[in-house]
Amino acid sequence: SQQAAPPRVGRVIADASHVWSPPLTVRHPLSAMMKVRTVWACALLLGVCAGQEAAWEDEDLWYTVRIAGQPVGSLHTTVSNEGGRYTSTEAMHVLVHRGDDLSEMQFQTDFTEWEEASTPASAPRAIETAYVQEFAKQEVKMLCKFIPGEIELTSHNGEQTHVTKAPLEETEWAARLQSRRQFKDGCLAGKDTIKYRTVRPELGPKVVDVISVRVGNETMEVDGVEMAVSVWDVAIAGVPVNMSEVYPDEGPYRCTRLAQMRMQMPFGDLRATLSNKEEAQAAAVKVEGQQLPELVYAMFVPLRVRIESVNEAYEVRMRVKLRDASQQTLDLPSAGYQSVVVEEEANGRVQQALVTVNLQAPLKATAEELADLAFTSPSAMVDSSDKVLINLAATVRKTLSKRAGKLEVAYALREFAYEHIETKDLTTAFASASEVARTKAGDCTEHAVLLAALLRTQDIPARVCHGLVYVERYADEIERDGTPLAVSPDSPLAEGEGEIKAEFGWHMWTQAMVDGVWVDLDATLHVPYNVGHILVGTSSMADVEGHYQHMGMAGLIGNLDMDLTFQRYDPNGPGHDEL
Repeated sequence: SQQAAPPRVGRVIADASHVWSPPLTVRHPLSAMMKVRTVWACALLLGVCAGQEAAWEDEDLWYTVRIAGQPVGSLHTTVSNEGGRYTSTEAMHVLVHRGDDLSEMQFQTDFTEWEEASTPASAPRAIETAYVQEFAKQEVKMLCKFIPGEIELTSHNGEQTHVTKAPLEETEWAARLQSRRQFKDGCLAGKDTIKYRTVRPELGPKVVDVISVRVGNETMEVDGVEMAVSVWDVAIAGVPVNMSEVYPDEGPYRCTRLAQMRMQMPFGDLRATLSNKEEAQAAAVKVEGQQLPELVYAMFVPLRVRIESVNEAYEVRMRVKLRDASQQTLDLPSAGYQSVVVEEEANGRVQQALVTVNLQAPLKATAEELADLAFTSPSAMVDSSDKVLINLAATVRKTLSKRAGKLEVAYALREFAYEHIETKDLTTAFASASEVARTKAGDCTEHAVLLAALLRTQDIPARVCHGLVYVERYADEIERDGTPLAVSPDSPLAEGEGEIKAEFGWHMWTQAMVDGVWVDLDATLHVPYNVGHILVGTSSMADVEGHYQHMGMAGLIGNLDMDLTFQRYDPNGPGHDEL
């Protein structure tokens, strides 16, 4: 029998949000941010392809996903009704190739809501959402239940389950099928701009604004049929990515059934196109010898001048500039050892900044940061309440003097994390700190969360940083015997074997709050830290944040130019300019 409608938790009205990032292809700690961006992209892409269907009848659609014209996977969307509860499901299966290297990722989201007839117009429609991610045979699950006045988040990573409750914003927003109807109605009415609001659990329990703007009409072939379509640019608040959606402009599915999603990326266009089950499933099957565009090195930011000895420098200055500032601002934080001065600004958007990294001048934490309990509390990813983590940190603490200060403890824990992770590659995907403690495997993501959790067990506030790290590689070689050449921030290259390319690659590390200042610590290095880091943002990794705190970097991918302007090696000396 039909269940009673849930009590009011807020009014609801819209849906859609997505971002795609380059799949990860190099097995090395510094490349973990590529993995992170891939998962954000896939998870959010799921919300696009089923997010605008207006019909309430059952649905079963297949999409073929391509990068630069090459098929890389499938997307399967369905809508089903059981007892007045509608469930929209989107399942994505993506393969990423690099020579014989294969990364396989699977994602699924479910959004369950009440049908219109089962609830009063003023009552909430959303019941729950579920998100499941599988990568490298590791599964991550997140369930979000909408209950009176709040959201209950249950995260499962490895063997750990973590439950968090957060207040639900009291504002109008829409469940998935509601937003489909809203978009359809606006599109059929001839509107060129359609605004709606939604909650995307993978971004955290936040209501986000979504704006779709009609930018033109064209003709395209969809599953063997030529059709007239309308093209819409889509902007999601806090997600600075250029994205378009394409809908039929005639026939029974006009304005309702997504025909194609497009994203412009540095390595080529990414497109998910409506097709059929056979074609879509074939795209998610490994093909021997299949080559995709090189994705990791394409994301690196080159430098004209090398940092002479990155592990010995006390200070560097980098001029960072956006190539395209039309939809993005260069909002780099001053925190830890990094201070930022804005140099160019237009229309309220920062276009250029001078970034100084000075290992002798850590910045003070703000009053808000000093009071933020999230930096000392356990979460699903930084699960510092785990007994294994507590015991490991206690073992490290016993090796130190009883008089050891928090900075000495922080350095010792960083060194422990560096040595504890023995398998430093990408076969681990988004493991929690406790999982990493047990498996001793991971890339820079796992190094960062492990260290953050160890620090919190010792009552040292900690957070995870995302940004760029200095790397070097030979210009005329990408691989030797199938192994990537020295893209490690921990392995500067020697002169004489070829031209050396100096670059910055995407990375994650940790900050510890000691004596009121943020101290940067990188557990992937054999040294505590070096000047070769550009901080883009930070996150407590609290469950309520989701991936939202990391989204600011999305619009920077392939959109940065950097120049080294100054480097200093004498702790008391003046240093020297490079420009």
